[in-house]
Amino acid sequence: MIKIIQDLYVTELIISNVSNAPFIINAVGSYPNKLIVNDEILQSWGIEPDRTLIGKNLIITLEPLEKSEDDINSLQINNLEKVTRRRYRYLSEPSFLEELEFILSCNSPRMKSEPNPCPNYQIKLSIKESDYFELYELSAATLLKISCQIK
Repeated sequence: MIKIIQDLYVTELIISNVSNAPFIINAVGSYPNKLIVNDEILQSWGIEPDRTLIGKNLIITLEPLEKSEDDINSLQINNLEKVTRRRYRYLSEPSFLEELEFILSCNSPRMKSEPNPCPNYQIKLSIKESDYFELYELSAATLLKISCQIK
């Protein structure tokens, strides 16, 4: 079973007056990520929402959910990308360096129509090639369970 673990850096914690979504956590890995959560979710992860959270590392764990489970902390996969970059160098003779990057982009499934859904996750991660191929083999309807902790 696949398990993706990523280390993100918390750049911002916004505490809002919106009743159902009081906390917005912005964290950066290879790409910016946004987690809109409530106090109940943060407590289930063992995270205390205060300003000392900024500058710490947020460990995100993603793993596939069983079909029978219905979890509030679930993500749907938007897309899997395989990006090839080629850098050319013209020294004594032309040459190039080729880089591959594998990207997972996912967010919270919309269960009902509401202006400020909570939780709402917008996650974009650079993943390993092996994780890319394992995710590629999963069904399109597979949901991922997200859990977080502070390091």
